[in-house]
Amino acid sequence: MIKPAVTLLKAELFKQGGLEKYSWALARDFCALGSPVTVLTSGRVEPPFSHPLLNIVSFPIDHSLSVLNVIHFEKASRQYLAKHPTPIVFGLDRNSFQTHLRAGNGAHAAYLKRRAREESLVKKISFAVNPLHRAILSLEKKGFERSELKILFTNSEMVKNEILQLYKTNPSKIRVVHNGVEWHAMQEAFDRWETEKEKATKELSLDPRAFQFLFAGHNFIRKGLGKLLPALALLKQEHFQLNVVAHEKNIEYFKDLAHQFGLSSKVFFLGPQKAMSRFYSIADCLIVPSLYDPFANVTVEALAMGLFVVSSKTNGGHEVLTSENGAVIECLENPRAFSQILKNTLQFPKTAGRAQRIRESAKQFDFSRQLRRITELTVG
Repeated sequence: MIKPAVTLLKAELFKQGGLEKYSWALARDFCALGSPVTVLTSGRVEPPFSHPLLNIVSFPIDHSLSVLNVIHFEKASRQYLAKHPTPIVFGLDRNSFQTHLRAGNGAHAAYLKRRAREESLVKKISFAVNPLHRAILSLEKKGFERSELKILFTNSEMVKNEILQLYKTNPSKIRVVHNGVEWHAMQEAFDRWETEKEKATKELSLDPRAFQFLFAGHNFIRKGLGKLLPALALLKQEHFQLNVVAHEKNIEYFKDLAHQFGLSSKVFFLGPQKAMSRFYSIADCLIVPSLYDPFANVTVEALAMGLFVVSSKTNGGHEVLTSENGAVIECLENPRAFSQILKNTLQFPKTAGRAQRIRESAKQFDFSRQLRRITELTVG
C-alpha cells in the first residue's frame, strides 16, 4: 500500500555525523513503510542505500560563509516544493515550512541562553549580532510556531519544555521520542567486554585495578570537562582513572587544567577513537557533565554496554536514567555535590551481573523501535 509522499529536508548529507546517519535511516524507514521519499539536501551526496521509492535532489550550495548556506538551502527548498509539493514535509534541519519536524539539535535559542552563562560579555553580545545565529533563530521561530506544523518531535522532555518556554508552540503538537541505540547490534561487543577490558588496559598501560571513568564528546567546554575536573580533584585520594576520548582543538588547555588540579597521573587524554566499544568495555562508568545536550547519544550507548552513567540534568539523556543504571548531577556549579555522586559511584565497579542488568534497561530504546515510532506517527 502506497503511503503519503514525504519530502525530507537535511542540508549537507555528505557529512558523516550522527544527524546525517539518522536522516538516512529515517528515509529508509519511510520507504520501507511504502512512502515515496524525496530527500532535499546540498553538495555531492552518495546515498548509503537505494530504493525504488527514494529520490535524491541535491542543490549546488557550497559557500564559505555558513549563514549563506543556511539561507540558500531554505530558498532552494521552498522553490522546489512550490513546483513539487508533497503532503508531508519532514524537517531535520533549520527550515521554516515543515509539516513535521524533528528538533534533534534542540532549540538554538536555549543553547545560546545556556552558553551565555559561561561566556564573556563580548561573546554574549556577539550572539545577538552574529548573522548565522540570527538566521537560525529566525528560521527556528517560524518553524516551531508555524500553524501548518502537525507534529514537532523532540528527543527529550527537557527540549520540549524549552520550546514551550521560548516559543508559541501548541503543546499538543509535541511528541517526545528519546534517542535510540543499536541495542541488538551491540550484543557481540557487550558479550566480550571482560576479555576486551583485560586486553585494552594492557595496551594502553591503564591500571586494571583502578575504577575507570570515561568522558566522551567533542567540544570539551560544552561537554563539561571543565566542571568534571574540579569535582574529581576532591577525590584525588581515591583509586580511579579518567579516560578522555574525543577530538579537542584546545587539548593543551585541558591538559594544563588537569595538571593544575593535581590530576595528571589520573587523567588520560586518548584523542578521537573510532572503536568506542573498546572504551565502553574498559569503563566502569560514563560521565556526561554536559552544559547543554538535547540528548547525548553516548548516554544510551553506554547503558547498552552495561555502564553506569552519571549525567548532568542539562543533558536530555538523563531522563532515561534510573537509580539502578545511573545518577543525575543536579547542579554542575557545585563541585562538592558532583564529587559526592562520583564517590558513591566508586562503590559499584562494573561486574558481569550488574552490567547485564544495566544493558537490559536500555533495550526499550532500541534504535529501530524509536525510529519506527516517528515514521508511523508521521505517515499513519
